Amino acid sequence: MRFTHKTLAYAMVLGVASWLAVGRPAAQDSGSPGTLSFATRVDRTAVWVGDQFHYQIVVDHSPTIQFVLENLNKDAINLDPFRVVDVTSSTIPLQNGDERLFVDLTLASFITGVTETQIPQLTLFYFRREGAAAAAATSEGAAAESLTVPGAFIGIRSTLPRSASDLRDSVTVTGWARSRWIVTGAGWCALIVLVAGVGWEAFQIVRHRQGRKGPDPRKAIAAIQKQWSQSVPEDFTDVNTVLEFYGRSYQDVKAYMGHVLETSTEGLTAEEMGEEMKRLSVNATLAGKVVSVLSICETARYGPSRSDLIGDASRVADDVRGIFQTGPRA
Repeated sequence: MRFTHKTLAYAMVLGVASWLAVGRPAAQDSGSPGTLSFATRVDRTAVWVGDQFHYQIVVDHSPTIQFVLENLNKDAINLDPFRVVDVTSSTIPLQNGDERLFVDLTLASFITGVTETQIPQLTLFYFRREGAAAAAATSEGAAAESLTVPGAFIGIRSTLPRSASDLRDSVTVTGWARSRWIVTGAGWCALIVLVAGVGWEAFQIVRHRQGRKGPDPRKAIAAIQKQWSQSVPEDFTDVNTVLEFYGRSYQDVKAYMGHVLETSTEGLTAEEMGEEMKRLSVNATLAGKVVSVLSICETARYGPSRSDLIGDASRVADDVRGIFQTGPRA
């Protein structure tokens, strides 16, 4: 008898479980009992966040009932907080003459913070055709009725623990040590000094460019060459003409080299001019010609026997031409 009681108990448990898995039948219409019943099922008992699962609704109904399937699509069905990914439906005949409607919904779950939830209810609309005119009746001429299907329960699983604050240990935030602030301050001071230095150099460059007065050096050089060429006499036999040529050549060569070297040459003697060109690393050949021309001109202008230098005027003219031709490229 004890074995018989256990067997009966197991059978009762299995029967209740099967009844819960299939679902409770829907409320029947009072005028036509037993013509409409439904059941719900899910292909999983629990899902993880982001998983997709199938939620199926099975409705057994008489042939006189016609369900509206046009609105069964993912855009028209709202089962929030579940996302409707896809919806399919089909109808098959049963052996007892009734029909069975299958509605298969593919859902995705993004719910967190709960261990179980119920799928929202879904309403199915249908038309009833009865009497002799049932075969000719259409959905446009019949009154629409609805069947509300309560949703099934499904478990929700998540990789997050119930208390999310336990994911990492608490850390007490402390301030920097004073030595670190000193290093930071020194770095900022160095950056400020660097920026100030760059700004000062830029200011000096701009100031120097704006402070430069006079014509364009290239135009000034061209003017000097033209002016000297016009002062070269055709005949070097007249003493006064040669002395005037020496004076013009002396001034023009110094002015020309001042523009070429970008330095002031006013007041420099031939010897000082040679030292300045040596300091600026001027070509030795060019420097020798400049010093030679300036020395002859100084001797002719300030020396006691200026008439003895008349024979050197032609050579001085050739040297000045050579200076003007090679100066800018030297």
